[in-house]
Amino acid sequence: MTSNGILAQAQMLTDEEQYEKAYELLFNSYDSLKDDAEYLEKIALLAKMLEKNDEAAKYWEELVSVDPNSLVAYSELLDFYMNTNKYKYYITRAKYKILNEKVNQSVDDYKKAIASTQEEDEIINAEFLLAKSYEYLGKIQNAIDEYHRILEHKDDMAIYYKLADLYAQTGDRFSAINVLEKGVKVFPNIIDLSEYLSALYLRENQFDKAIEYAKNDFSKIKAYLMKGENETAFEMLSKIEDKTNANYPALMAEYYFNKKDFVKCKEYIEEFKKIDNQNPMVYQMLALVCDENNDSYGYHYNMGRCYSYKQDYDLALAEYLNAHRFDPSKSEAVKEIIKINEAKGDKTSLMEFYEKLYRQEPDNTMALKGLGDVYADMYEFKNALEYYEKLVKADLNNYEAYKQIGFCYEKLKNLRLAKENYEKYLQKAPLSPDSEKLKEKVSKMDVQNTKEADVNEEGFIDKIFKIFGK
Repeated sequence: MTSNGILAQAQMLTDEEQYEKAYELLFNSYDSLKDDAEYLEKIALLAKMLEKNDEAAKYWEELVSVDPNSLVAYSELLDFYMNTNKYKYYITRAKYKILNEKVNQSVDDYKKAIASTQEEDEIINAEFLLAKSYEYLGKIQNAIDEYHRILEHKDDMAIYYKLADLYAQTGDRFSAINVLEKGVKVFPNIIDLSEYLSALYLRENQFDKAIEYAKNDFSKIKAYLMKGENETAFEMLSKIEDKTNANYPALMAEYYFNKKDFVKCKEYIEEFKKIDNQNPMVYQMLALVCDENNDSYGYHYNMGRCYSYKQDYDLALAEYLNAHRFDPSKSEAVKEIIKINEAKGDKTSLMEFYEKLYRQEPDNTMALKGLGDVYADMYEFKNALEYYEKLVKADLNNYEAYKQIGFCYEKLKNLRLAKENYEKYLQKAPLSPDSEKLKEKVSKMDVQNTKEADVNEEGFIDKIFKIFGK
């Protein structure tokens, strides 16, 4: 019998008040259905009804594991634990409050849970959950304190990582280094932990320490390059076998940058870019090369790309604007400024830069569509038409433009041309989501055009009769 069949049969037995049989059916299906949240809720409710309270609690606990957001399970467990297990009661109450978006109130419950037990594993669990609540609430120092308390009970590699991250988040790299050093002593064979420590030392310009803790050759080479020991770094680079790793061209570029050979440097940056073209470091390196060559436009443009890939769009916009200021004739920065302002919805700036891009590249589809949209939003439909009609000439496959042209003509009361362009749109995009509504609109335009033609024809005949009637 399928799981749905078993649950349906159990429900039928329950409806007939045959609770023992329903429970027996579900109990015998435990092995095949124990990961099903609906099954666990049904058997838990039946166990409670039959006063099998311990069994009910077991199923509610399993339900929480399968569905951590089950409010009914937490509510039932609270009732059960109130008089049986204070530690579990406070832990459960804290989680129940978190599910109800009352994280701040969970803190006291976790503290009460810690105070109500002598079991080390339970204390560690409650301290960890308390630390996570503090993190969520932005109380970083409180979280740090709790994580340190966990280390007093037990060395945990993940906690060393977490503490280092939190210290780095607060800008306290000294404490981050200190805690990682302790972690490396406890877990000397964990490569990632040592690499993290090496990277922090590198940021502090403590190159010898960075080299000491680095486990990866690329990390050591980076430290040697930053220390100025270029030939040692180059010797290590020449022995690297995996030249497809993005670190290889990146470090080769850095070596040639240090040697002031900017031609070779750019060659390796391009190799780096082929492997990982969305890495912000690619553009930061290009910016530095441009700076060395007194190319202000290139410096600011590439720094803009760097910040764009870091998703820091305010800084990216500032750099693109600086690039444009240094060389208004180049369109690359203008296009990036437009992309950011489109995302921000800054229509005032958009108009200015659409026009600049249009003057630079009269057939640019971004500029033509943008100017059409801006004028349409301003109800200046004649101006909008000018750019939309240029858009369909510049991009024959831009079927959306025909819809916009139709809309503009409709607003200008030229139903014949509106209908004509809507039909072009429907021909090119017959399966578009708005096709049915547009077909209905076009159909109504046929009726309106016929009526207008009849009125015009009658008017003309009336005029003729008037002339002959004189």
